Amino acid sequence: MKICPQCGTQMEDDAVFCDNCGTKLPEVGVTPSPAPAPVAGGLTCPQCGASVVPGEAYCENCGAALASAPVEPVAPVAQPAAVYPPAGPAAAPSPPVAAVITCPQCGASVNPGDVFCDNCGAALGAAPAAQPPAASPPAGPAVVPSPPVQPGYQPPVQSVTVQPYLIVQASGARLAFPPGKAEILIGREDPVSNVFPEIDLSPHGGDDAGISRRHAKITIQGNQCFIEDLHSTNYTFVNKQKLSPGVRQPLNDGDEIRLGRMVLTFHT
Repeated sequence: MKICPQCGTQMEDDAVFCDNCGTKLPEVGVTPSPAPAPVAGGLTCPQCGASVVPGEAYCENCGAALASAPVEPVAPVAQPAAVYPPAGPAAAPSPPVAAVITCPQCGASVNPGDVFCDNCGAALGAAPAAQPPAASPPAGPAVVPSPPVQPGYQPPVQSVTVQPYLIVQASGARLAFPPGKAEILIGREDPVSNVFPEIDLSPHGGDDAGISRRHAKITIQGNQCFIEDLHSTNYTFVNKQKLSPGVRQPLNDGDEIRLGRMVLTFHT
């Protein structure tokens, strides 16, 4: 049996610390080593006087509890005071000015940022964005304006982007292509099969005309359009010529397109 040198409690031979006071027990037959000398300015164990690390719970030499050992405080770092500019009068915000932009093709009013005219479908290209009014210069002596100079005639800029559409010959309905799309799927909408073509022919008699859900596809490359049959049930014809599935056929303005029994006219 081991006897605690601190409180005299008897412990088992394999015990390392006293269960009563926490003192480290000497090994059987080994003389306990003296406590290490304390370091100047450091913390020491209140039980054996050995140096301890701030924040440790037990002494590494004798095992005494160090819960009451003080931890050296760290002095806070002084932060420089913030410097703010002197307050001045608040500037009143200027009211927004609405800008009117017109279509260069038909003259209809369009919204800033639109790509195509809602009236005629013409491409707007780089439509000028609304600009805030320039600040008025300080008042000064009146200046006599110079007579206006009549600029020379400038031809309208031709857009290089086509805006195609289809005409249903039976009803005359115009089916515009969605702007900004390079591939346009033509067929019948079917939410069950998750098929939502850009041009849905269901409202125009697509079921009776034998239109497939994914009947054909039109691809736009620059100013040229191509049509391709997507292995439809009732085939695709351009100017009465049957297309082979998966083979692209160029389209020109006025070409007749027949999907199943529905006849359409292609226009750019």
